[in-house]
Order: sequence, then structure tokens, then C-alpha cells
Amino acid sequence: MSSYIIVGAGVFGVSTAYHLKRQIPSASVTLIDRTDPPCPIAASHDINKIVRADYEDIFYCNLGLETLHTWKTDPFFNQWFHPAGLLTVTDGKSRLIEKILENLEKLDAQSGADSFTPREISAKFDGIFSDMRLRPDDKLLFNGSAGIAEAEKALSATIQACLHLGVRYVAAPVSRLIINDKVCEGVQTDDGRTLSAENIILSTGAATTKLIADSAPQQAELQVGPRITARAVCCAAVQLDEQQVRKFKKVPAVAHHAGGTQGETMPPVDGLLKFISDISFQNTVFHPESGQQISVPFTDQRKSQWTSPEYIPSELKEDLDNVIKSLYGKKASGLKTTTMRLCWYVAGVVRT
Repeated sequence: MSSYIIVGAGVFGVSTAYHLKRQIPSASVTLIDRTDPPCPIAASHDINKIVRADYEDIFYCNLGLETLHTWKTDPFFNQWFHPAGLLTVTDGKSRLIEKILENLEKLDAQSGADSFTPREISAKFDGIFSDMRLRPDDKLLFNGSAGIAEAEKALSATIQACLHLGVRYVAAPVSRLIINDKVCEGVQTDDGRTLSAENIILSTGAATTKLIADSAPQQAELQVGPRITARAVCCAAVQLDEQQVRKFKKVPAVAHHAGGTQGETMPPVDGLLKFISDISFQNTVFHPESGQQISVPFTDQRKSQWTSPEYIPSELKEDLDNVIKSLYGKKASGLKTTTMRLCWYVAGVVRT
């Protein structure tokens, strides 16, 4: 019987466990993360996420199309999917929109994606974007086939489905990987337990670089190096009243990357309107055992889960205020941030 340990119970780890156990029912699958499920500092422990195929890289565009098909047709996942569409805004010099359209055409995707003028977009969504900060040469693309997924709800349900399928869940921080002759044979937890399996799968996101450095500090060939970097963006949630819910409930997801605006928003879920500042940052520290500089999430985990805005640095709050005003202008009057978080992810993944 084949055995697997999956470290990290966010969207990648849980999805891997779910599909692995469905495809190989006899396999022994252990899912391990820092807390009882779902882990509140996982990037996927979130209000919602954009599900799209609007990527410049055709590889990811194709994966996005497959993902959208699953969210739309699988009864298990479809209950948390909302076909809100995605509005992408870029500056006039960017070729992102042209590349997205080229990729969709090459893949013969019947997406209905099309370019719009600011006036046309304003009319399409009943004037909600009439105050959006735009310049004359900015480009706009609306893709009605995209949508949003209720992330935390879908994640929690998939974890429960894994347990029903026979996946074992272990709630314990992993301190290091057990590596012998360049082969990973298991993991050791903070409380000293050792777990072993034939296959070890890391779905550890922003914690990957440090975990490998801690596990094999003298093996330079195993280090992550520049291939991926832990980075974070700041997110905010606004609790809407009934009138505000009616005002924003039909908006699409928006990815605005023109001029001084780098941010996103999504339609409200359970009365919460989410915003993201896409101005990312990293936390670089010296790792003495391996002698390298690495980026790691902050040790204060309160910042990495939905929490009071008081724990978030003032400059990040200002970035988010700029995003909100840039997207909605006067329409954002009365919106007050309820909670905020830092969402850590890995940037610069190299495909080979």
C-alpha cells in the first residue's frame, strides 16, 4: 500500500489529499498542519478568491480553464462558486489584455471575454464604476466566465470530505523534514513525533524556504534559492449594511493594475466586501545555519489571520485606502474597514 504525507492543509494540500484518496482509495494519506482544521493563517482561509483563466502565461490559462470547469460542473464545489465575472484594468502600454485574449483564442475557450471602454463598463454595471480612477489610455477587459469561490467554506468542506474518505489529519507544527541521502523519508513535529511515508509532498507555501533550510542547512543543492520567494499582500474586509449589500452585490471581481492603483476587490460574501492591495513585500532575514538570506512570514501570526486593523502597519492601511478610493471613488463613501490580514504566498515559481 502506497503512503503519503502532505505537509500543509491549505488549498493545495487539501486538494491533493482529496483527489489522491479518491483516485487511490487504498493509499495511506496523512495531512498535517499547524492547527486544527482549517488553519487560520493559511492563505486559503479567506472570505473569497478569484477563479479565472485570465493569465498571460498560456500554461496557467489552460489550468485556469480546467479549474473553472470543475467549479462550475462538480456539485461538490459548485455550491461555493459565484459566476460574477472579472474586470481587468491595465495601463495603455501593457499587453496583458491582448495576451489573455490570444491565449483564450489558442485554447479555443468560449469565454465571452471582450474589451470595453470606461463608459461601457460603467453602463454595464449600473454606474458603480463611474468614479473608478482611470486614465484615457487605460485598457479594460471583462470576462464573464470568471467568478469567485467562497474560500474558507470550500476549504473546510473539502477537509471534512478528506476525513470521510479516510485521510488522517494531524494537527502539529512540522519542525523539520527527515532527509537521508538526499531522500525525504518523513517529518518531525515540534513535539518530537516522527511521521514517515514513502512519499512526502510539501504544500507549505510561504513557509517552504525556511522549512527546507531548517531541515538540510548544509545541503546547498536542496535549498530553494531564488526559485520562490515568500511575499505578502494586505487584505481588508468591510462589513456592509443592508443598503450597501444591495449596492455592491452585483459587482464583478476587479483586478486593477493601472497607474498608481494596484489592487483587487470581489463581490460581497455574507455581507463582507473584500479588498486587496497588490503592492507586495517580503520579510528578509538571515538564516545562520545555512548562511543564506531568506524571506519568511512574520512570527506574529495575528497579522496573518483576519484580525483588528490595529495590528497592521499604517503604510499598508494607506495602500488599501488608495485601492478602495481608486476602485469606487465617491461610491466608497461610508465604507469602513472591519478586519485586515496579511496574506502570505510564494512568488516567482519557476516552471521547468
